[in-house]
Amino acid sequence: MDYVYIVVENGIAYPVAYTTYDLAVSAVKTTHKEEIEHQGKEAAETGYTMETEVDVPEHASGQTQLYIEKGINILISKLPIKSTLMGGKRSKKRTTRRRDTR
Repeated sequence: MDYVYIVVENGIAYPVAYTTYDLAVSAVKTTHKEEIEHQGKEAAETGYTMETEVDVPEHASGQTQLYIEKGINILISKLPIKSTLMGGKRSKKRTTRRRDTR
């Protein structure tokens, strides 16, 4: 089965679906690049660890929470792609021939 990854931030989905978890995480990192860099600088200067948690493994449930800062709630959801075969199958409708009764 094929899957897509959807990023939802504070209840609003990103306008793109991603084919891998890593691509979804990269999109979050790109969106919040400045804040992540700022927290990295602060952590280096103060010796504290960064609050940001974006390099987390994908959760087995398919629902992975990421943390940037207070007030930014990010969920990456793994969703199955449901597809149907279009064409290829013929209708099972039976046709009958008319008999010539002359």
